[in-house]
Amino acid sequence: MPGHHCFVRSSELQLRPGEWHDVGFDRRDDGLVSISALAGTGPEALGGVLYDLSVGVVLRGTTPGTEVQLRAAEFEPAGEQGGRIRRERPALGTVHSAGHGRFTYHWKGALAVGHWVGVQVAQFGASDAQLVSAEADVFTWRH
Repeated sequence: MPGHHCFVRSSELQLRPGEWHDVGFDRRDDGLVSISALAGTGPEALGGVLYDLSVGVVLRGTTPGTEVQLRAAEFEPAGEQGGRIRRERPALGTVHSAGHGRFTYHWKGALAVGHWVGVQVAQFGASDAQLVSAEADVFTWRH
């Protein structure tokens, strides 16, 4: 039986153009707060974990015609500094014309023991934009 969690971000995140930004979440459905790792940190991860994630973000203040990209990023431990990106998963890029929009991304993968997955966003407009909110659903299974 898979594990499942929902994640929500309701605080804004300033997005500088041309840079990847980690989409941390404010809370998880079980009450956990301030989460960056969507899979790979729970008890199911002791032998590695398979995951299936879906994420949606809302952006505003983007330059019309801007490309927005979302991707999963798999991390590995890096000493006391936390983690470093081990693998950037393929990104989904969407161009919009309104200066705001809703964007979605889906990915499935496998994580080694001690590794975790998060979500990143980039926008390639002429100035800063804001990520207004985000939601994610993640299913996990043991390897």
